[in-house]
Amino acid sequence: MKLFFFIFIFFIVSCASNPENNKSNKYLSAKDRESVEKILGQNISKSVDLYPIPTTDVEVPKKVYELPLPKQYFSSEENNELRLHKLGEIRWIYLSLEPSKAWPMLQEYLNENSDLNISKANPETGEIFTKEIERNNLKNRFVFKVESGLQRESTEIFISNEILNGSTWRKNSEDDEYIKSVSTNILNGLSEMGSVTGTSLVALNLNSADKTEVFVDKDGFSKIRLMVNFPRAWSALQRTLTIAEFDINDFDREEGVFITEIKSEEGFFGRGETKEIKIFVEKIAQNETIISVFMEEQDKDIIQEIISQINQVLS
Repeated sequence: MKLFFFIFIFFIVSCASNPENNKSNKYLSAKDRESVEKILGQNISKSVDLYPIPTTDVEVPKKVYELPLPKQYFSSEENNELRLHKLGEIRWIYLSLEPSKAWPMLQEYLNENSDLNISKANPETGEIFTKEIERNNLKNRFVFKVESGLQRESTEIFISNEILNGSTWRKNSEDDEYIKSVSTNILNGLSEMGSVTGTSLVALNLNSADKTEVFVDKDGFSKIRLMVNFPRAWSALQRTLTIAEFDINDFDREEGVFITEIKSEEGFFGRGETKEIKIFVEKIAQNETIISVFMEEQDKDIIQEIISQINQVLS
């Protein structure tokens, strides 16, 4: 009787130790003799395979198996940074906040400022117009344009002053010190508001317009599209190359080119032969420019790395 008991216990333990004998694992030993067409209920030969796997008996390029790189995104740092910029007659304030958060901040500041009361505001276009101001026997007003910045989750507030000429408003570029004083006061006023957590639902559409985009042209070369005018693109690229520690040997603004150099062997900035490269800024439209790198066909990987580094600092 004891022998029979021990044999029974051994049988039970053996069954339990084999995972295929477990009811939840029965599918491991299941076999299906039906055709794929019968299982799916359709003729699979008519299906379109968007991502075919090449057969093993055919030699194919290595890149057939390589997945495309995801689109690069770089966000502004979480430090509530504010800066005042000036380029020629253009002045703007940079904030490391989304436009939908910057929009109510600017409105709050203007509403509390007796000299810059709001006449009308359009969250669809991001424009805010102040009421008429009497200055030097002329009627003038300020116009603020809230836009998405070059960085994701950042804002640029463009500031311009207009004077009434007859029945039309024209841009005033002669009273520079006054415009500078107002711009500085707005910068200081926004900085004193502290951290912002609220957002404007009516201005959410202002968040969606990205100004930078990395793309690959028809010849397979990586480039950057900037939705800004040429002067801003030129200035931004010059600052970017300096921050990224590119040695600028020469430049020609008329031709839109920076001449720099890199090490061509043992990694992007490794030791090896020095290669001279040209980085171009090309005007496509009034507010559209393209940044590209001129190198040989076999240097596409290097171009991609350079564009990646520029985009990371730029955006």
